[in-house]
Amino acid sequence: MDAAPEESEFVREVRARCRAEESGVFWVRDGELGVFDPEVARKVHARNFADLTLADKLTDVVRGRTSEPFTWKDVRAAWLPQLRRLSDAEGIRQLGARMEVLLEARAGRPLDLMWVAQEVITQSLLPLIVKSLPAADLARVLRDQEFKLTRLLRTGPSRTTFWSEVRSILAQMRSGAAIRRELGGRASGRRPRQLDLTDPIVDLLPMLGMDRAVDSVTAVITATAGPPGAAAASLLYELARRPDWLARLTDELGAVPLPDFHAEPTRAAPVTHRFVKEVLRMWGPPMFLTRNVKTDLQVDAVSLKKDQRYFVSPYLLHHDPKHWKDPDTFDPERWLPEAPRGACPRASYVPFGWAPTACIGAGLGTAQLMLFCHLLVTRYRIQLSEPGAVRMRLAAMPMPLDFRGTLTPR
Repeated sequence: MDAAPEESEFVREVRARCRAEESGVFWVRDGELGVFDPEVARKVHARNFADLTLADKLTDVVRGRTSEPFTWKDVRAAWLPQLRRLSDAEGIRQLGARMEVLLEARAGRPLDLMWVAQEVITQSLLPLIVKSLPAADLARVLRDQEFKLTRLLRTGPSRTTFWSEVRSILAQMRSGAAIRRELGGRASGRRPRQLDLTDPIVDLLPMLGMDRAVDSVTAVITATAGPPGAAAASLLYELARRPDWLARLTDELGAVPLPDFHAEPTRAAPVTHRFVKEVLRMWGPPMFLTRNVKTDLQVDAVSLKKDQRYFVSPYLLHHDPKHWKDPDTFDPERWLPEAPRGACPRASYVPFGWAPTACIGAGLGTAQLMLFCHLLVTRYRIQLSEPGAVRMRLAAMPMPLDFRGTLTPR
């Protein structure tokens, strides 16, 4: 069995209770129910988010009237054709090229490798969401992402000051204003249309209104600030401490022509795909998702009233011995059909969340992690400053700590 990660007190308590409670459903705190049975979690989430109607426009709230109803499902449906274009062979090639530039800028000097992974993943994804921003507006959006990442990845007892909160709020407001200008500029013809996820929102502006349109774009930007980079940091962590798998992936990826890899990464590199799937099972962020109950819920043994809250946890589902054999052992071969550790019930593997709010970019996210693998093993040597000091910390999300080292070009 692999070395146990460091767990926050809350994670340790909930994990112990989750393994002790046969039902997988119990009250964690007053008014907050833990739902850790995979089928019950799926049903509760589906029922709670059956209605995805967006909130009223801010202008209508101020005027005391109701906006024209619009559902988040229609926003997601507008994004899907664009996502398919962004995820084709050319889109994957361009994403890899951006990641390569960002890695090259950080190579050859000792750095916190957790932050390297976060910055490379986050900044390479941004052009897929909003492309060709003016330099000043791009800086505002990146500044807001930096504040969000700092808060999310904060470790230890560091105190949030009044002025740091003010700066964070101002950064968020300036980022939102940058997106508002981009949407308005494209709608008026003053700025060109682009192949990104902002462009379909331009076509929905008459129905959404500017406030809800900005919220839709900034929600995706916020979603890329944290979990995707945490998954990449965990992938780098596993590569750095598993020379056997590093060698296997180097052999496989070195033999795959790049056009084949860009066209269909999972088919071209099945060993790497299994490695990525196991990283997402072992360390998939976030640790917990807390959801407010939108309406009274009665699902199996779960009875919740409106405005109560419930917890779900991909991490705990992925480590539940009732559904996985040797769940705390890192073993990419468990994804082979004939593997002795075997695959699990489908509802127990949810690295991209639950329907109807599951990440619509799951395929692209997997491809990006495989691209990250490709760049790391074919272009760089991973040299840790203090290999014995590196450990995994479980708090808001899995985070490798004391993960300093150098990516040395081959």
